[in-house]
Amino acid sequence: MADAGNEKMPEAFRDNEERSRFELEADGPVAFVTYRKSDGAITLVHTEVPPELGGRGVGSRLGRATLEAVRAQGRRLSVECDFIRNFMSKNPGYDDLLAEGEDAHAQPVANYRAGCFCGAVEVEVTGKPVFAGYCHCADCQAWSAAPINAFSLWKSDGVRVTKGEAELGTFNKTEHSYRKFCRRCGGHVMTEHPRMRLIDVYANLLKGYEHHPTLHANYASKMVSVRDGLPKYADLPAELGGSGEMLPD
Repeated sequence: MADAGNEKMPEAFRDNEERSRFELEADGPVAFVTYRKSDGAITLVHTEVPPELGGRGVGSRLGRATLEAVRAQGRRLSVECDFIRNFMSKNPGYDDLLAEGEDAHAQPVANYRAGCFCGAVEVEVTGKPVFAGYCHCADCQAWSAAPINAFSLWKSDGVRVTKGEAELGTFNKTEHSYRKFCRRCGGHVMTEHPRMRLIDVYANLLKGYEHHPTLHANYASKMVSVRDGLPKYADLPAELGGSGEMLPD
C-alpha cells in the first residue's frame, strides 16, 4: 500500500460562473481561464497558472478541459487569450468550436493591466480605446489633483476587474461619471460613464500601453494651455454627447 502522505491530491475542474472563469485546482493552488459569456457564445480572455504549478503540465490540462467544457456547453468560441491561442495552434482539433469568422491563430488582441497605488485592485482592458486624449474639466482637476487628466475610453465589456473587486469603492457626483478608487490606499483606478457606455481607465496607470491622444476635452475649463496641434473641444465631441464646439489651439 502506498504511503498516504506521498499521494497527490486529485485535480478538480469546474466552471465558476460567479467569478467568470474555468478553474483547475491542483494540490491546493488554482489555475484558471477567465471568460465573458453571452447568449450561446463565450470569449476566453486570460489564463493564469500559479508559479508553483509550473512545469507540471497543468496549463495544458487546463486548456484542454476548458475547450472540452466549451464544447459540452455548445457555445460559439472567441479567443483573446494568448495561452489558449497557442494551445489551439498545437491542437487544431478544437478549431471547429470557433465562431464564424474567428481565427484562433490570428494576431492576439492586446491586453493591458492597471492597478491602484497599493496594488490591492487591478483591472484589465482588452483591445483598443475608443477615444484617447486629455480632459481639462473641473471635476477631473479636483479628482486627480492635477490640471490635466490623460484618459483612455474603453468599451464597457472590454474592462474587467481582475483583483480586489471588494476593495473597489465608487463615488458619483453626477449620474454621468462613477469614479472608482481603492478603499485601502485611495488610489484612483477608473471612471465609468454610463451615458456613453464607456469606461475611462487612466492612461498613466496602464502598463505597456502607449497613449496616442487625439483630442483635448473640456478645454474651456483649462488651467494650462497646451499648444500641440490636437483638436480642442470646449466640452466634448458630438460623438460623446457634447456640443462639438472647437476652441483655438
